[in-house]
Amino acid sequence: MPVLFAFTLALGAGLLFAVQPLAARASLPTLGGTPAVWNTSMVFFQTVVLAGYAAAHGLARRCSPKVQGVAFVAIIALGSLSLPPDLATTATSPPEHPLLWLLARLSVQVALPAFALALASPLLQRWYARAAGDLHEPYFLYSASNAGSLGALLAYPLIFEPWFDLDRQAHLWTGTYVAWGLLILLTAWIQARRPPGTPPAAVVPAVTTAANRPGEHTRPGTRAWLVWIGLGAIPASLLQGCTLFLTTDVASVPLLWIVPLALYLTTFIVAFARNGQWIIRAANRALPFLATALLYVILCRATQPVVLLMSLHLGFLFLAGVVCHGRLVALRPPAEHLTGFYLALAVGGVLGSAFNALLAPHLFRSVAEYPLAIALACLALPARVRASKRPGHDPIAPAPRAASPPAHATVWLRDIAWATVIAVLMAVLGVSVPWFGADSPRLRDAVVFGLPAIACCALLDRPRRLALATGAAFGVGLWLQGLWSQTIHSERNFFGVTRVTRNAVAGSHQIVHGNTIHGRQFLDPERRNEPLTYYHRHGPLGSVFDAFARMHASTAEAPQIGVIGLGAGSMAAYGRPGERWTFFEIDPAVIRVATDPRWFTFLQQTQAQPVEIVEGDARLRLRERPDAGYDLLVLDAFSSDAIPVHLLTREAVELYRRKLRPGGWLLAHISNRYLNLEPVFAALARDAGWICRSSDDSNDNEALGKEPSHWVLMAQREEDLGPLRRGITWIPAAGGDSFTPWTDRRAGILEVFEWRFD
Repeated sequence: MPVLFAFTLALGAGLLFAVQPLAARASLPTLGGTPAVWNTSMVFFQTVVLAGYAAAHGLARRCSPKVQGVAFVAIIALGSLSLPPDLATTATSPPEHPLLWLLARLSVQVALPAFALALASPLLQRWYARAAGDLHEPYFLYSASNAGSLGALLAYPLIFEPWFDLDRQAHLWTGTYVAWGLLILLTAWIQARRPPGTPPAAVVPAVTTAANRPGEHTRPGTRAWLVWIGLGAIPASLLQGCTLFLTTDVASVPLLWIVPLALYLTTFIVAFARNGQWIIRAANRALPFLATALLYVILCRATQPVVLLMSLHLGFLFLAGVVCHGRLVALRPPAEHLTGFYLALAVGGVLGSAFNALLAPHLFRSVAEYPLAIALACLALPARVRASKRPGHDPIAPAPRAASPPAHATVWLRDIAWATVIAVLMAVLGVSVPWFGADSPRLRDAVVFGLPAIACCALLDRPRRLALATGAAFGVGLWLQGLWSQTIHSERNFFGVTRVTRNAVAGSHQIVHGNTIHGRQFLDPERRNEPLTYYHRHGPLGSVFDAFARMHASTAEAPQIGVIGLGAGSMAAYGRPGERWTFFEIDPAVIRVATDPRWFTFLQQTQAQPVEIVEGDARLRLRERPDAGYDLLVLDAFSSDAIPVHLLTREAVELYRRKLRPGGWLLAHISNRYLNLEPVFAALARDAGWICRSSDDSNDNEALGKEPSHWVLMAQREEDLGPLRRGITWIPAAGGDSFTPWTDRRAGILEVFEWRFD
């Protein structure tokens, strides 16, 4: 029987996890590549899971086992009526209210089956507890449920996305859902026919008070619910903060978000497993050391070595998840209150994710929610971890109270005093160290951030004191970074943190997202209009615009250029009198920075007039433009970790073909440390009957502001290339013969991933 329940739970959790990317991907062609598609889908499914857990709690409290089984089977049957989900894109133009359109679409397509899948986890564990009596605890089944989620998370990008299009994925998912429904019917029949065993023996209660002593089956109180919610919220917030920090400030690696999410799911598997106690003990001992180490590397803004830094961040995420979820296991209620326990855990997960996704971008200019979650994770540690060496002591349970504890206010004052001392120490060092000649950044960071981090190590046995000190150190450190930094402008919105920095040595401004440069401009008036970095006149882009100018020098009609991706507006430096330029940019913060003459003046100094900036997703906005309107389309949206796959599909190329005039060019910037996109464009060109050339310039020149870049150029005929046809730097693109063209229904990043982390 345990195997049947575990397999059914794992299969259902895998189905719930797999349907999320399946449904979201189908909406990309209509809504574009904005992150709102994925974030809205995540919030939708989190809400469905919360609703499922709430329904399970209500059924368990108010209905008999037979009624529960009948109701559950009926919900599954209702969910099957909407299957297979219709994933065809029904909107031919951008919806007026895209978020409402997406929520309505998801509700019609997958809400009922997803609700049924979410209902299964707490309800089946309750059924198992009833059938097994006091022989087994049902909580280990939660490990099986998360194992299924982990399997689906890894299988989707590795197996299903590369090998199956969306329609085949939908039919495969539907068939598996039907099989899962039959397993649910079997488990419902077993628990209804089998007489219930003795009620499960009491375990460690949620909160031990005078009215709730071990062994008593009292209903958990408000304090217990708040503790469960808090322990569920901290890892959820830490997951999102760690993922955002890694993918923007450490390594812009596509699909890197899978690793933190996989570790997050693994912490549930470890904490709720029957033999996971030794890992919880080890996590309790190691977490404070990693917290102080992270305090140092985050405040130093370290980006090298990448592998070590990623291991440190991901290791802390794993340990913090094990600690928090281990405390949840230690504070779990008897099985009769199981559904309420999981409901509180789901509420905590939604609150933690909502804080990062909805509130943090408006509250903080940097990813400050991540250090905050690191400090809060220390609160989940059991007090006085070193005392766990005593025989018979449970290291995952709270420490026993002293016989005569000090006054509560006095304890808090002591903890706050420790945190204040460390914060003042850091502030004094940060202000005074440069005066003593320690102006080397590495030496300065070692003194100002290293000494307080060492001081925090003295608080390893006092979680609350450690959390307050770590939080205070992060706050003062961020303030000091603002004093020392060359950042002259910073703003944060839904798309991330956009910063303008000043390089005093090179005499330039640059626009930065995470650790990715999106444009640079000299401050010297005589060099002010020189395009730099990937857009240098001595690079591939310079040769393209030189050839383009010669081909259109004698044309009567004004050439029109469309550019997808604005950055600092560097490409406008190539504008010539009479040309009409249109920039498509999805991030309003980038538009504000590029058009502000205090930071960049490419758009003001260009000779092309007029220059139009269109806000929104480029593929959606291009639909609104007249056909055959552009002589040159430039795709420059591939220099960050968020690769807009919907711009690299057969359907997208068909859209570009319609918008280009006869003989027009499609130019794409594909510089990327982790992806080789040349085969993608070579395959798309072969599929469309076009020719495709590539130019990979590996030369850089810091004095000239030039950086290596990789570009591909597509045209309908060989003779359309003009002077570039005879150039030795533009060669036929490689890799397209054996590569299957990406479509809106099938694309896989792993096909072009280059496995390196240097």
